[in-house]
Amino acid sequence: MKRWLRLLLVVQFLFFAGWGAMLLRSHRDVHVVWLATAPVDPRDLLSGHYVALRYEIESASAAKCEVREERRPATLYVRVEPSDRTVQTAKGDVPVWHATACREDIPDAAPGELWIEGRPAERDRISYGIERFYVAETSVLRSARSGTVVAKVAVNAAFQARVVDLVPIVDPKR
Repeated sequence: MKRWLRLLLVVQFLFFAGWGAMLLRSHRDVHVVWLATAPVDPRDLLSGHYVALRYEIESASAAKCEVREERRPATLYVRVEPSDRTVQTAKGDVPVWHATACREDIPDAAPGELWIEGRPAERDRISYGIERFYVAETSVLRSARSGTVVAKVAVNAAFQARVVDLVPIVDPKR
């Protein structure tokens, strides 16, 4: 009985160690983009405090996507590029990226092109899986309001996005 239990524990350990290693490597040496946000700050009693984020690139029409209710694709790919707009943060001026194209099939990205994988959501929205950013209970980000932060987002070779950091905007009116 003890041998079976030890084997089960080793298998569980190897599974979670492999999963953790995969997560650590999945966004190494990736492109980093800055996305403008429109956050709301709710609280999830089971998961803790998080900032619920909305992005300007969530709008399917802004990304030039034609998502019809009768034929809704499972996955969309949105091309993002730096816009002319910058925001001032404590880390300096950062360019805000915006959506410029959309497609349903996996893009063959040209050098310098950056695509993000998303899923059609209700109405005219695209969900990228980066709509929540968990923060410590004492974090100043808990009180983040619409337009007061930008998200530093890493995008890997599989077009998957991950929020790396939220950075407060120094001059939100700019």
